[in-house]
Amino acid sequence: MTTTPLYLEDAYRREAATRVTQITDEGGIVLDASLFYPTSGGQPGDSGVVRWGLAEDENAIEIATTVKGSDGQIVLVPAEPSALPPEGTLVRQEIAWDRRYKHMRVHTALHLLSVVIPLPVTGGSISPDKGRLDFDMPEAPEDREEIEKTLNMLIDCDFAVN
Repeated sequence: MTTTPLYLEDAYRREAATRVTQITDEGGIVLDASLFYPTSGGQPGDSGVVRWGLAEDENAIEIATTVKGSDGQIVLVPAEPSALPPEGTLVRQEIAWDRRYKHMRVHTALHLLSVVIPLPVTGGSISPDKGRLDFDMPEAPEDREEIEKTLNMLIDCDFAVN
């Protein structure tokens, strides 16, 4: 069963109600729709928390990361072994917003860098505080200050991003 990727509809949404469709053999949680972005293309998967139950008897589990499963599933990986919500349970998913937003900002900056350096990208990595792009180039650029200046000029233009 495929997971609906809610993060594609609204990257700024922080929480949503959904239902558990599967608990994997490894203890991962599969939801019918996910705000959690799975690890992909050098970008880390989202973390956060999943809550279920009544307010006076609420259960929660911390999610360390999110990965792609089989057949289009998005699998939430718990931070610690703990009681899991049973299949069919209605849950509330909450992403770690500060971490997600930092990833989004670094991701956008790397896309701008790929405009400033118009060469094929061969790899990359993103974390909340920094990112890296690998370019198909014979040698490192000599004028790093000019690259930084052009990149900052693009940032200052405050273009809409979607």
